[in-house]
Amino acid sequence: MIFASVELPVLSVYIVMAIGFIVMVWGIKNMNTKSNARIITILGAVVVFGAVVASFFVSGAKSEDARLDKNSRVFRTAKAEQAASYIAERFPDGGSAAFLIDDESNSNTESENYFVLQELQSRLSEKGVSCDDVIVVGELTTDKKTGEEVREDPTDAAIMKKKLDPYFDKVDIVVNFAGLPSSTAELKKITFLTKKNAASGKSNMLLMNDNGLPYVEQDMLKKGRVCAIIDYISDAGSSFDMQKDSAPKDLSEAFDLFYLLINPDTLDSYISDNPNYFITK
Repeated sequence: MIFASVELPVLSVYIVMAIGFIVMVWGIKNMNTKSNARIITILGAVVVFGAVVASFFVSGAKSEDARLDKNSRVFRTAKAEQAASYIAERFPDGGSAAFLIDDESNSNTESENYFVLQELQSRLSEKGVSCDDVIVVGELTTDKKTGEEVREDPTDAAIMKKKLDPYFDKVDIVVNFAGLPSSTAELKKITFLTKKNAASGKSNMLLMNDNGLPYVEQDMLKKGRVCAIIDYISDAGSSFDMQKDSAPKDLSEAFDLFYLLINPDTLDSYISDNPNYFITK
């Protein structure tokens, strides 16, 4: 259809404008023969004028939505590039990575985690890091008693151990989009996070967080089992309007605007500057 690609609000404005124009033309043509032609002409002109004004608002909203989509893509790409660069620097001779992601993000192609995962895999491959399996947690299961579908806790230690431990001697790093158990006792069950790989000494984790960091993650950083954390800057939205501003073309600048990367070397100085960042015991 000719209007298939035109959004409904825009199409509505065009239709109203066309009707107003037709009415106005009819009024002008019948100005000398119809007593009410002058009033109809004025009404048609008012409708056309109103539709023209409305078109600016509609096109402006559409423009803001387009800018929002573009900015989101740039920032997500910047996040993936930063993670890929960090991993590639750790394994200059190549390496292998697996990816831990919750089921909801993995099955939602519109989610940020899904987008970043796809970009990260592509960029790691370009940098010579092999990408192994995507490990999915938090899947839907059937409750044996009720028969209802329930979603597993994506940070359940027993589930995470079962799915992560087989990769302990298989990959150099796991990129974790799902988070960690909130209990130190539970965390100790996961071999990947508590036992150092004697053969390579490399097995550890990069956390891709988006909602603040509990103390267990701080401990894991100090012990070197989590090599780095990438997280949002909490007040980034106050200095950048996603619908009106334009994201930097340079991906490093875009990353610095919205995200931060914390590793064991920068942890103490970051805590000193941001004492409330990590959740304490």
